[in-house]
Amino acid sequence: MHLSSVGWLLAVFITSAIVLFAMLYWATHSYLVHEVDERLLGEVAEFHSIGRDEAIANIDALSRRDVASSRPYGVFDTDGTWLAGNIHVLPPAHDGKPFNYAQIVREGDRTETEHFRGIIVPTVSGVRVVVGHSIDEIRYFDHTLLKMLCIGLTLTIILAVGCGAALNAMSNRRIRAISLTGREIMAGQLNRRLPTRGTHHDLDRLAEIVNTMLDEIERLVAEVRGVCAGIAHDLRTPMTHLRAGLERARRRSNSVDDYESAVDAALVQSDVVLNRFTALLRIAEIEADGRRASFGDVSLDTVIRDVVDLYEPVADDRGLTVSVHAPAPVQVRGDIDLLFGAIENLLDNALKFTPGGGSISVETRMEAGEPIVHVADSGPGIEAGEREAVLRPFYRSPSQQAQAPAGHGLGLSLVAAIARVHDADVEIHDNQPGCRMVLRFRGNVLAR
Repeated sequence: MHLSSVGWLLAVFITSAIVLFAMLYWATHSYLVHEVDERLLGEVAEFHSIGRDEAIANIDALSRRDVASSRPYGVFDTDGTWLAGNIHVLPPAHDGKPFNYAQIVREGDRTETEHFRGIIVPTVSGVRVVVGHSIDEIRYFDHTLLKMLCIGLTLTIILAVGCGAALNAMSNRRIRAISLTGREIMAGQLNRRLPTRGTHHDLDRLAEIVNTMLDEIERLVAEVRGVCAGIAHDLRTPMTHLRAGLERARRRSNSVDDYESAVDAALVQSDVVLNRFTALLRIAEIEADGRRASFGDVSLDTVIRDVVDLYEPVADDRGLTVSVHAPAPVQVRGDIDLLFGAIENLLDNALKFTPGGGSISVETRMEAGEPIVHVADSGPGIEAGEREAVLRPFYRSPSQQAQAPAGHGLGLSLVAAIARVHDADVEIHDNQPGCRMVLRFRGNVLAR
């Protein structure tokens, strides 16, 4: 937390505390004074209609009571001459309105200034009665309250400053830890994560979001590294063959036919390299999510029939049987070319690994309200531990490399990319024997 932010928060908190204490003081003082004024206003009605002589007698009696020092009275003639009571000077105030005044009182050798709240009552007989009420207790209470409020405010300010400093130190410590971890991540340690405390604090929630983002970045970087390593490893063999063929042609070729043969071999190896790059660019194009604009209603049952018709001659050459099961129309929202390519790759993969005399089935149907495509074969299948790995670029199962014809290991990666664009999942199951590939559509699909 920045120091300026802490300063502003402290200023707002302290100002709020001062305003709160001031309102408390004002409300308490106003209530006590109001109670005194109510008593004084009640005296107005009592003395307003009193006669001259009666007023002098009553005031003289009231001024001799035990409480006369705290509740003084005085009666004055029309010209302000004192007539009776223990208030000897007519205060310069308006009739009928409470006012404050001070009076010097002698007690033995001491003189003290006492404070009163008073009111002047004009009577029908012409005399003026002054009624007073001591407010020294109110002033003492106000002084005590003000002292306590000042002490409380001081403690509050000290507590606020202390808590603010502690929070600032804690926040700065966490920010330093996050900053240090961030520098380590920027230095290449992508496995590092921002520290959290397992609370619902804002920094913890932000750190969890950043850590989730870092998990995805680490996964993507690992995929990029894997792809780069796969490209380097996969292109090494054709490029080596290409270079070796050209060197042999330079050393040994003596005729035009020899050079033509060397050029043809070089072209074959160049096509292998270009096919790999074409497949990679195709995956990148699909994952860029730019094909959604061309989405429309696609009939999966029609697509699988077209794919099987295309590959049926290949199956016949290899002695394989391909069957189609599409009992009802199944439609999804997607790109027909991409979906054709995905099912084509699944069928091509099944044809590669199914031995002669085997069978392959392609099926589409609705299952639990979701359109699915099944491509099952009777080949050797895929081990459970490799079912996620085979969807990565350039990965080929070690147990099947010897059985499969030459390939670049991008077919199932292309299928996975097409599935992600269509909000679909690629599932790999055991067909007992063989492998069963399932393309299950979820989310934004149209099924009927």
